[in-house]
Amino acid sequence: MREYKFKRGFKATNERLEEMLRKYFGNFEVDGDSYVVRNFGALEELRTKLSNGKLIVSSKSKSVDNELAYQTIKTYNKFLEELTGYTAKERQKLLRKEVEGE
Repeated sequence: MREYKFKRGFKATNERLEEMLRKYFGNFEVDGDSYVVRNFGALEELRTKLSNGKLIVSSKSKSVDNELAYQTIKTYNKFLEELTGYTAKERQKLLRKEVEGE
């Protein structure tokens, strides 16, 4: 499970989350307070929800060829960047700070 912060000016709302899930992954299901994408590319399941102004994500992947895995990661990163405002590089820096701070 991963937690992602939102950059200033990027709102953590269910409406935005739904809009971005639809844009990048097509269909999703609502399961309690979580939004679930099933069988997208290399993802068997992608479970997302908002909690305390952060995006909480857990995923299960499946075995696929390298090209499909690459395309899935690319789509996932674009989704996170547009939703949270942080690029993959910025998210990596934030994660390093968090790990080193503990």
